[in-house]
Amino acid sequence: MKKRTWIIAIISLFVLAGGASAFYLAKKTPKEQYFYSEVKTIQHFQDLIETRYANEMDWAKKSTTSTTDNTYEFSGEYSGDTNPQIEQVLNNSNLALRMATDPNKQEVETEINATILGVDVDPIKGYITTEEIILELPFYDQLLQLKDKDYGNLMRTFDPSYSGSEKLGLENFLGKDSMLSEENREYLKKEYLMYLYESLPEESFTATDETIEVNGKSTKTEKVTMSLTETQVKKILTDVLEKAKKDPKFKAMVEEYLESSFEQFTATSMTDETFKFDEVMENLITSVDKIDLPAGINSTIWHNADLIVKREFNMEIADAGALKIIGTQSLEDSAQNWDYTISMDNDPLHFTGDLTTSKDGTYKDKISLLDDNKVGIVYNGEEKVTGDDRTFERTFIVEDEYQPMEFAWSGNSAYKKDSMKANHEFSIQLDNRSNAIINMKQASKIIKKVNLPSKSEKMVNIGTMDAEALQQLMMEDIYPELERWGMSITEQLEQELY
Repeated sequence: MKKRTWIIAIISLFVLAGGASAFYLAKKTPKEQYFYSEVKTIQHFQDLIETRYANEMDWAKKSTTSTTDNTYEFSGEYSGDTNPQIEQVLNNSNLALRMATDPNKQEVETEINATILGVDVDPIKGYITTEEIILELPFYDQLLQLKDKDYGNLMRTFDPSYSGSEKLGLENFLGKDSMLSEENREYLKKEYLMYLYESLPEESFTATDETIEVNGKSTKTEKVTMSLTETQVKKILTDVLEKAKKDPKFKAMVEEYLESSFEQFTATSMTDETFKFDEVMENLITSVDKIDLPAGINSTIWHNADLIVKREFNMEIADAGALKIIGTQSLEDSAQNWDYTISMDNDPLHFTGDLTTSKDGTYKDKISLLDDNKVGIVYNGEEKVTGDDRTFERTFIVEDEYQPMEFAWSGNSAYKKDSMKANHEFSIQLDNRSNAIINMKQASKIIKKVNLPSKSEKMVNIGTMDAEALQQLMMEDIYPELERWGMSITEQLEQELY
């Protein structure tokens, strides 16, 4: 019960905040100003991030509309108290992954290969479309094919009682997302976010002028407070859940999303068997009535020119605990600072940040999340951006009372109109005698098309086989070739080791 009530309460707060995006009025009521400041502050921080990582975001945007070829090469370095042969293998091996994707045609071509102690391991290749998966093995002279529509038949060769999804869900795997389509987002915003916003009583919001200290500076602000009683919170949540329960379009969206998600990750149909929409909604509505909010929900923001510079939030759920957030923030173009204390049942975590930007393109960051005993995580970073090039050094330190652990990430990247390259080095100090490094070289470029196998190539469709034919394929055709291939590689590796 505790977990469910916290989930409902926290989700509802995020949903309420989301409704603010519609209010950009010149003169605002306290209610309008509260949500407008929330949205403006989030947008301002997003703008700062987008400016700082403009090259990376531009390339990521291109990758969603253009056909790209991406390669990742991994190698490692290890020194420490371990078997010398293991260390020799780790320090003299590399792994390469290549992936070409066409987001428009929804096609993927992948290839993975390795070199171990100078011995080349032939690549394994795979191809994915919305209709099929094709696997190309280095030791077998035919391609293995599984069509999306044949997945159910394949599963029944292993388990005759299988009654799950008949499809593997390749459309969803390749990016189809009808739940979060533009049409559905607009529908949810109009029918639910706006409904929630309108449900909030105007009298629950008040505003006064107040001068406060932010980052050592005296700052004139408008203080806006939202106070919701337990009765108001329950009514708002119950009304929106009742609305959703009676909405056939919302029900269809949820069921389609759940079904596609289960196809993608587990290939198990669950909409009809385990998910009963009306029952779930009724349980949620009943759960709302059981929430005990002794002091309701109280949230105060202080804003300067619509940007939040301080906030205080209090909510207590009986038998579940009290949540309190209090702190200040300053989000200027050249420096961003914040200092918040987040407490659950008087168990505080201190979340601080100090980010600075120089005119020469140098960024210095320090972010920490620590308890009163200085146990937690600390991040330190320094980056330099010159045109399309970036160099960086980032360190993550896990502080504890016994043995702190440090993880470092350094490298560089360069972006052009139709390509990018990057080098990354990840290192971790395991203990006083052991250190591990992973190097990754990344290269991406825009290409014309994904190369898929032609229909004339030899293929074995495993989705249409019965159990006997599939077992014969695996045990008489594939397994002997796999064994010979594996023995050949093993013999070569033994020669290198001994």
